[in-house]
Amino acid sequence: MTTAVMPFSRLMDNFFAPTSCTARDDHAAQHLAPRADILEGEANYIIRMDLPGVNRGDLEVELDGENLTVSAERNLAPDEGYSRLRAERRDKVSYRRSFELGRGIDRENVAANLVDGVLTLTLPKNEQAVARKVEVQ
Repeated sequence: MTTAVMPFSRLMDNFFAPTSCTARDDHAAQHLAPRADILEGEANYIIRMDLPGVNRGDLEVELDGENLTVSAERNLAPDEGYSRLRAERRDKVSYRRSFELGRGIDRENVAANLVDGVLTLTLPKNEQAVARKVEVQ
């Protein structure tokens, strides 16, 4: 039994050939709920979310009562002078995720930081939520 091996140059030609690609002109936004890691420390909670391609100006973090909502949009367009041969990612993606916080969060000191497409939310616990030891008498 012999297996046919395609030369690398032909493989690359096939990969980039417009006839073998299914370029789409899909401008409808895709809506995603980003996955999140939630961590608990002694004094605060941390929520980390991947928001690839999102800039600070396209990101909104809103506290409304006991709800924390993260909304963002990413718009991708081909670089000037280029056209798409293959499109596996949508031009427009909107992210939205909400969390119910409860009463144990110090809402005045919630912080948000976006670095390299990862949003980190720091939610300090209020005094009522911080664990403390009770002395037994």
